[in-house]
Amino acid sequence: MKVLGLKNIIREEGVIYYRKVFTAIAEIELPLKTIETPISFIIEMNPLGEKFIDIRFLESIEYPTLPITKLLRE
Repeated sequence: MKVLGLKNIIREEGVIYYRKVFTAIAEIELPLKTIETPISFIIEMNPLGEKFIDIRFLESIEYPTLPITKLLRE
């Protein structure tokens, strides 16, 4: 399994400067097929400069989401 890429990345405007909200379409290669699923992700930076990434799937997929989320964060 691997992430082939993100398409149609759109940044949503926000008033908090250390928090960036995006939507995109993730193209993921699974063992039997390749899927495209819409996702929303937030990149937030704390005062020490560490980045935290929160990923949400906007549609359900027929595969465990934990390994896919880990790959997307990398």
